[in-house]
Amino acid sequence: MAISNRRGVIAVAAAVAIADAVGQVAALRAAGLNGTAPAGASAFKTLISTLTSNWEWLIGTGVGLVLVLIAGLMIAGSQRAPDHLFRVIGGIMLILIVIPAVLA
Repeated sequence: MAISNRRGVIAVAAAVAIADAVGQVAALRAAGLNGTAPAGASAFKTLISTLTSNWEWLIGTGVGLVLVLIAGLMIAGSQRAPDHLFRVIGGIMLILIVIPAVLA
């Protein structure tokens, strides 16, 4: 009895979520969203391109600074520096290799 009650609650929640999504899409269409770019959309494209370039630069600079800091720790003789280095390398590999492979 409890399992069928849970299924009913889940089904009602899913129906409410779908109805809400359909309502939001209908509201966007009523507001004039039709899938074509408005006049002046090239300005937004330029803005997004600039922000993307800045973001790539920030990520590259941040990773470079972290690696320089870990190299300094290694030179100073820190015993935990290799742990930090392997964690940073593992994180970079996770972001660049594993996540795109899973999403593909």
